[in-house]
Formats: sequence, C-alpha cells, structure tokens
Amino acid sequence: MHDEKKSVLLVAMPFAGITIPSIQLPVLEGYCRERGITIESRHLYLKAVELYGLQKYHTLIYPPNDSYTAQMVFSKYVFPEHWRNNKDRFREFFNNHFVHTSKLPQFLFDEYVHRTDLLYQWILDHINWQSYDIIGFTLNYGQLLPSLAIAKKIKELSPEKKIVFGGSRTADVLGINVLRAFEYVDFIVSGDGEHALFLLASDHENFRSIPRLMYRMRDEIFWNRSDVVVDLNTVPIPSYDQFYKELALTSEDVQKYYQYYGRLPVEISRGCWWNQCTFCNLNIQHQCYQEKSVDRIIQEIQSLSERYHIMDFQLIGNTLPKTEYRTLFEKLKNLGRDFSFFVEARAGQLTSKDYTMMKEAGFITIQTGIESFSQNYLRKMNKGVRVIDNIAVLKFCKENGIKNNYNLMVRYPNEEQMDFDETKKIIHLLKGYLDAPTLCELRVMHGSLIQSHPEQFNIERLEHTPIDLIMYPLEVLEKGFSFMYDFKRKILSIENPWESLVEEWKKEREIFELEGITRQTTVDRLIFYFVDGGSFIKIYDKRDRQNIRIFVLNELERTVFLACVDAVSLQQLQQRFTNIPEFELIAILQSFEQNGLVFVDNEYYLCLPLRFSVSEHPVLQRECQVNVPL
Repeated sequence: MHDEKKSVLLVAMPFAGITIPSIQLPVLEGYCRERGITIESRHLYLKAVELYGLQKYHTLIYPPNDSYTAQMVFSKYVFPEHWRNNKDRFREFFNNHFVHTSKLPQFLFDEYVHRTDLLYQWILDHINWQSYDIIGFTLNYGQLLPSLAIAKKIKELSPEKKIVFGGSRTADVLGINVLRAFEYVDFIVSGDGEHALFLLASDHENFRSIPRLMYRMRDEIFWNRSDVVVDLNTVPIPSYDQFYKELALTSEDVQKYYQYYGRLPVEISRGCWWNQCTFCNLNIQHQCYQEKSVDRIIQEIQSLSERYHIMDFQLIGNTLPKTEYRTLFEKLKNLGRDFSFFVEARAGQLTSKDYTMMKEAGFITIQTGIESFSQNYLRKMNKGVRVIDNIAVLKFCKENGIKNNYNLMVRYPNEEQMDFDETKKIIHLLKGYLDAPTLCELRVMHGSLIQSHPEQFNIERLEHTPIDLIMYPLEVLEKGFSFMYDFKRKILSIENPWESLVEEWKKEREIFELEGITRQTTVDRLIFYFVDGGSFIKIYDKRDRQNIRIFVLNELERTVFLACVDAVSLQQLQQRFTNIPEFELIAILQSFEQNGLVFVDNEYYLCLPLRFSVSEHPVLQRECQVNVPL
C-alpha cells in the first residue's frame, strides 16, 4: 500500500430529479472518508434546476418527457461538429417530441440551449477541479452526455486528472464500450463501487488488481470481474450535508418544493431476488441479491430523521425485504412517529393484513410491478405472478388508503390480440372502484432477456433509437454503449388501443370521484364494498351507476366469502370447509362469480369488494355522530 492518497471529487450531473437526493454520492463518500480518503461531492443537478427554472426543469424530465431525452443539448460539447451539422435535427426532435402542458410555461428550443450553455459554463467556472486527483461521475438514466461533456473539458485542461464513471449506465459491457468510445474516461467501476473507489484513491498504482474496475492499457480494455460484494450493514449511514448545503443556495421556490415533496433515500437492498422479468435490466449492476438487516434500516431512518428533521423517506431497493418485511412494518410502527414511506413492492408477496400493517407503519405510497392484467402477457414478461395477485394488491391498497403508482407495460414485440382482450375484460371489473394505471410502452433495455435473445420475442433486429441517432454520431454509437433499443418485428402485430382503454378507465374514476365530492358521508362516496354483520354480510355494488345492487349473504355464504379475502384455492377451501358438501361449496362460489363478487383465476378465488369498517374510519365515525338524531 502506498502512502500517497489521491483526493477525490464525486459528481452527480443533471438530469436527476430533486425530490430524492443522489444516494450514490453520500454512500461512496462515507465509505471512503471513514477509511481516510480526502473526498467531497457535488449535487450539480440542483444548480441545473436553478438555471433552467423549477417548472421548466420538470418539463424536461417528467412524463410525458423524460430525463434521457433531456440530456440532448450536451451533445454540443461532446460532439461539436456533429452538433453544428445537425442542429436543425435537434430542434425538430425537441419541437416534435417534447410535450408542453397547458399548466407549464412554454419552453422554446433556443432558450433550452441557452440555459444549457449557462449551466455548462457555470460548472466549469465554479468548481475548483485542480484541487482533486480523481473525479468520479455517477451515471444513471439521463446523465451520460452531461458527464461526458464535463469529463472531456477537464481532460483538455488537466490531462493528469483521472476520470472515473460508475452506475447503471456504465455497468457490464456498457462500461467496456464507453471506455472504447471515449478516451478521456480513464476508469469505470461496474457494480458495487465503494471498495473499488477506495482502492483507486489509496493504492492507485495497483489499479490492475482492483476488483470491478475497468481500465485501458494501450489499445486493450480490461475488466477485473469480481463476485465479492460489500456488506450493506457495514456501510456508514449516508450524510446528506452536502446536498442540503447546495440546496440552501437555490431559489426559494426550489427549496420550498423540496420541503413539500422531498424524501431522503434509505438503501434497503441491492439486486432483485426474482431477477427473471424479461424486460428488466436492473440486475446488470448487481449479480446477486442482498439486503440490509431490519435493525440497520430502522437505525438509518431514525438517524437521518433526527439529523435533517425529515419524516419522508424513499426506501431504495427493487422490492421489499424478501422475508423480514413484517418485522420491518412492526418496528416502524412501534417507533410511534408520523413517518411516510415510498417503496417498490412485488405482487403475490403480501396478504391483506400485511397491507394494513404497511399503512400503520407509514407506507402511504408504493409502486407495485403490476405490468399487466393478462395472464398471457404476464407469461411473456415472466413476472412470476398471476392476474389475481395483481388485482389483490390494488384492492388491499385501496382498502388501506395506500396510493399505488403502478404501470401497465404494453407493445411487446410479440403482443397479441389476446393480451388486450384479457386486459379489457379485467378492467371492466375494476374500473369503477380501483385506480387506473399509467401506460408504459416497452423499451428494450440493455441487459434484459429481450435484448439478449430478441429472436424469442418476434424481433427481427434491434435498432438504435431516434434520439440516440440524433445525440451521437453514428460511428460513435456503433461502438455499442446504447442503453435502450428500438426493434423491428418479424411478424407485424395488431396495434391495440391501449391509450383509449386506460383513458376510459381514468374518466370513469373521475366521474365517480366528482359524484363522491357531492355526497354527504364517506359511505355515500364508496363504490363497491361490504360491511360485516357478524352473522351476515351486506355488499353494495355501485360500479354500474344505472344498476346499483345490494347483496345480503347468509351466515354460511359470509364464512365462505371472508375466506376469499386473500386469494385462496378451491382445494384450500375444501380442506377448510369439510362440513360443507362439495357441491354446495361450489354452488356458493359460482353464485359469487356470476354476480361479479369474486374473481376466479385457475380455481383460485378472490373477493372483489373492499372491506369497510366504521371503527377503522375516524372520519366516518364523526359523520355518524354528527348525523345521530337528538
């Protein structure tokens, strides 16, 4: 080990959102600082928000636009000749593809370019690059071109500086090809970056032996592959001091926006324990699944809350802990604080009672990987869940007042009419009382099964996307660092009207919501629910406003119905109700199905109405008290 250690600057460029600070910077910074490295970080996306303006920055990065396209102007500094020769193509793409809603101010192309120029120059002028030996860039979806632009200029001014890239955008062979394409990038870390960055700063002369490091030797690229992972329980609790310091230098609008909507990220896991979805490429960065202990997660949340006086957190991981999620819910609830959490979850994992625990623990918003209501489509995606699991998730969230920001993924290259028809049939059952999804059109991502084996998905060939063909010269793009692809189908498929299907669902919900506002009580605003009378159940079905139905289940029917609160198989029901003749049990289930009270999926049953209890709704209790006659 050599005594001379290198100083490090870590940078997060635009176009990240500002509501969730970059977690990569404080994690890497804390790990290296604990081991004696001189290291600092800069959240430069905050300066971008300041220079573009909050609303216009959001216009660039949020749907229907996205941060990947938002980076296009940085091509001007990476490929100046290409920019000069194709500026009209950039302008045309921006004008044709960037959607400007009536709620936001118009953002013209020339202003977009001008503000990007200001940002680029500010970054170069206001950071003392000479103070650091190693400058590392963390790269996600829309940060490659901005990072390349600054890295290129640093190398022109100070060739001795070492440039390091890391993150999902340069993981796996993408990193190798970025090194081949851009000679001013010296190193790339693929996967866990803590130990590699520490060794690069502390024992830089031995970089050929640093695990996970990619580097260039003359005309060859080398990759020190490694299966060794960092124990997440040993990584220091991140410090967001630098983020808050930079946030304090932004405008009042930006600071207020973060105060209202900001969340601090807490990493709970890396990788995905399922890791089989055909569209997903999240695991190219992490070859195995690992998660933090529940006690460590709780410790981090408490520590960050006390340090930054914040109650809102984003749990960073592809899903909830695989087995210890109930322990997590219980311990968060027992803290007795008004926390709110956002997390990604997996369907088919949690029961109805688990969702009640989630809400009590503070999970007010989640995102579940629903993706489809067609079993045929789910098989193509290899989701490992059933339609009945997806419906159950939405039902449990609605019962517990948890907002579920979920997507329907459409336009697979091998999409069939059956996929649309199955979805349409299910939506007819749900659209009156459960919330609609956001549509997500398939993008073939590098490292996904579709990208690796396109022939299995009706793909004749993969093609560069239109935005990549504009942002990069073709001879550079063909060096193989594309993150996503378009495709040409072998056999053309029917263009299913997904947009109108989802819009109809949204309009249906809007009508019910507007009608509900005029109602006097919460019960009047409910659409499809049941109340339990102990020896009977009453079910109110207002999904068809022209044909409101009320069902009264007798004691036996009540018992069977309640057994279907979670998805349950016919065999399980038969084992539970041995005192009921099989023909009678089946007759009861068939009557439920015929009246739209249960969903049936391959002899599994799930009751569809929402459970409603006055005791669990304080608002309704007050309404009842107000309306009691004297």
